[in-house]
Amino acid sequence: MSLIRFLTAAALTAAPVAVHATALIDGSFEAAGAGVSDYCYDGFAAGGNPACGPGAWGTAGGVIRSGSGAWGGTTTPAGNYYGMHQGGQVLSQTVVATSNGALALTWIDANRTNNGGLHSYTATVNGASLGSYTSAFGAFAAKSGTRFNGVSGQSYTIAFNGVAAGDTTSFIDRVGLAVVPEPKTWALLVAGFALVGFAMRRRTAATVAA
Repeated sequence: MSLIRFLTAAALTAAPVAVHATALIDGSFEAAGAGVSDYCYDGFAAGGNPACGPGAWGTAGGVIRSGSGAWGGTTTPAGNYYGMHQGGQVLSQTVVATSNGALALTWIDANRTNNGGLHSYTATVNGASLGSYTSAFGAFAAKSGTRFNGVSGQSYTIAFNGVAAGDTTSFIDRVGLAVVPEPKTWALLVAGFALVGFAMRRRTAATVAA
């Protein structure tokens, strides 16, 4: 096998491995919201709306249908539903790591536009903080937490914990959990594709010259 083919194969093999497909369930709240016409809370009914059904997310937050007028008409770029938590409510899920190494939690958030002020919350794993956040009015924005080390087969409780005292609300969606490649893996990835690009350029030049 040529050096270029070897490095290309190694680079592709070393690409980031997403673990959210098996470790974190329903990151966009589509299963949790199935059948919800407006909104629901986990475990209790409110405002004529039913309690959310059983699902991966829990601990007193809720699910909103994208564009719901009762919540300011905010739409999500990730499906038909998104999660929410008000005041001191919590959205949480316990996951099992499928790989060893650094894990990165990512999500998008937005703030309710038609009631209260800006909502603040923390993201935690097994109670340890990954960061503090304040959602903003308008479109959903990308957020990420401090990386943490995962051990394959171990359980981790991911939580978004409201810290606001008033009636404010954050919307959470597109929650993902992925393995973060080590620096040497990234170096191999870049080197492999750089050599492939160089070889293709030389081949093109040779073809033109011929």
